[in-house]
Order: sequence, then C-alpha cells, then structure tokens
Amino acid sequence: MGLTPAEAGTFLVGAALIVRFLLRAALPSARTRIVSAADRHSRDLREEFVHLPPRRIAVVLLLSAAILAVGALATTRSAAVAAASAIAPLLFAGLPIRWYRNRRKRSILSQLPSLLDLLSGHVRAGHSLSESLSETVPLLPPGIREETAWVVQQYRLGNSLPEVLARWEERVRSGEISLLVRPLRAAIPGGGNIVDLLERTRDILRLRIRASEKLRSMTAQARLQALVLTLLPPAFAVALSKVDPGFFTNLLGTPQGKAIVAVASALEIAGWISIRKILSVRP
Repeated sequence: MGLTPAEAGTFLVGAALIVRFLLRAALPSARTRIVSAADRHSRDLREEFVHLPPRRIAVVLLLSAAILAVGALATTRSAAVAAASAIAPLLFAGLPIRWYRNRRKRSILSQLPSLLDLLSGHVRAGHSLSESLSETVPLLPPGIREETAWVVQQYRLGNSLPEVLARWEERVRSGEISLLVRPLRAAIPGGGNIVDLLERTRDILRLRIRASEKLRSMTAQARLQALVLTLLPPAFAVALSKVDPGFFTNLLGTPQGKAIVAVASALEIAGWISIRKILSVRP
C-alpha cells in the first residue's frame, strides 16, 4: 500500500529533521575527538623529531575513515560494519605511531655503545663531557644524533649536565639509558673517572645487545609460527570463498555467522597478544 503525497511529504520532513538533529549532535563531538587525537599524535611524533601538523593528521584520519567505511559497506552491505570501520582509524591510529617509537628506541639503544666510544675518546683527549657531547653530534648516525643534540641543546639553555641527563632518562625510559645516566650523574659532581665509567658502560651495553640478539635468533621459529597461526584463518576463509562464492554472503548475512566471526577474531587477537607476551622476554 503506497503513501499519499501528504503522508510522503510528512515522512520526508520528519526524516530530514531527525537526520539534521543527529548530525548537529554527532558532528561537534566527532570533530572534537578527531582534533584531540590529531593533536596527541602530532605531539607524540614531535617527541621523536618528526614534525607533522595536526591538521594533516586529521585529514589522514578522515580519509582513512571514509575509505574503510565505503569498502566495508560495499563488501558487507551492513551500516553497522561500515560505522565500526569508520571509527577504526581513530581508535587504532596510535598503533603505528607506537610501533615507530619502539623501533626508533631500539635503534637508539643499539647505537649507544658507539656514542660512548666516541665520548670516551674525546674525554681521554682532555675535553670536558659537555664539550665531547657537542663534538660527537656530527659524527653520530641518525637516531642517536638527534637525542645527543637534544641533550646539548638543553645544556646550552642553562641547565646543569646532571639535570639534563635526568631529563633524558625520563624522556627515553629505558634500562640501558638508566645504566648510563645514573652513574654519570653521581660521577660528574664528585669528580669520578669519567673515561673508565664510559668504557665500562660501553662494554656492558655491548654484552646486553649480544644477549638480546642471541635471544631473538633463538625465538625466530616461534615468532614465525605465531605469524603463520595468525594468518592461517583469514587465508583459509579466502580460499573457501574462492571454492564457494556465496561463503562470505552466508557467513556475514546471518546473526550466527557474525557471532562466529566476532568470536574468532577475538580469539585470534587474544592468541596473538599472548604469544607476543611470551616471546617478549628480555635478557
């Protein structure tokens, strides 16, 4: 039974008012969340000496949300899945940034022995520790170079060297940095043997790096098995869809299929996190 023109007009006006209300209620909140996330991610990247404006990050988040939403809607024909896909960039944008920060941190820690080697040579030649830090900056590889330049800049602003080293320890937050900074903070005011301290710390850090590399090589097979077990269910689902073209339609078109996919995804994520925790043992 069709609607009369008056009923259709009333329905359209009501629908337009509802949509207008929802947009006016949701858009300011969404805009605030996106701007806040962009500012936070820009600040995190700035700490790693990557200068990316918040506006550009917000544009990337919006484009990613639109692409994922359109792709999910075209694949599943579900508005709920499309909405969840649109929210995903805002929720998980911090993961690649955290991955980059952890990778850069590992690179810096692996370069610490080279820094200590150069510092001990300059101090042995008669330079002070602050002068040695300034002179070694151009000789260092990217990563540790920016961190050393940050230490030198903070010292030139009028802060004492022990205070700057304490800030550096708080900034990087690593056991290797603490192993270097805390003895230095005690030795600088007391006039300790800086050269001997730097060389001993360099040797200890090299032993720790060798032990870490050995542990990583011993767990290589376990990490490969974790990757295979994580990718096996999606690959099996894709293979089944090739054999049976209606597989995904039947799976995602019923409440039981959606529940199975949700439970399987949760178990996959939990298993991957558990394996990563088991393999993250430090020497």
